[in-house]
Amino acid sequence: MNQTIFGIIGLTLGIIAIITGVIAISNSSYLIAGAYLLISIIAGLLVTRFFCSSCPIKDTCVHILPGRIAGFWKVTPGPYTTGTLLLTIFLFAVILLPPQYALVSFPVLFLIFWICIGIAVICSHRFLCPGCGNRFCPFRR
Repeated sequence: MNQTIFGIIGLTLGIIAIITGVIAISNSSYLIAGAYLLISIIAGLLVTRFFCSSCPIKDTCVHILPGRIAGFWKVTPGPYTTGTLLLTIFLFAVILLPPQYALVSFPVLFLIFWICIGIAVICSHRFLCPGCGNRFCPFRR
């Protein structure tokens, strides 16, 4: 099966998880839900700036959108620094952790959120990483 399908599935599931978090938070406050959505978008863009832009195959990225966004920054592909990796982990934590307090009040939304994240991670690790040409990626086998 085409790897692009798994890249799109993973990205779509990540977006569904974020929207699920927004829905859970909006039950308490529309303002905080909007802030979380905005922060998630900014964090996602920063991931493409600091992680994806260093990828030597960003032009053929199977996630499609991150590779295209990363192309806006003229960064020479190269090894990831410890700082870049720590920043990437922090940015993903900024996306994943804030809605948890609201999600625990809604078990169905909590399950949807984490099932989407889990399937996205499995799709990437199982189907994308083995065929990836990014020789600098820390997830490369």
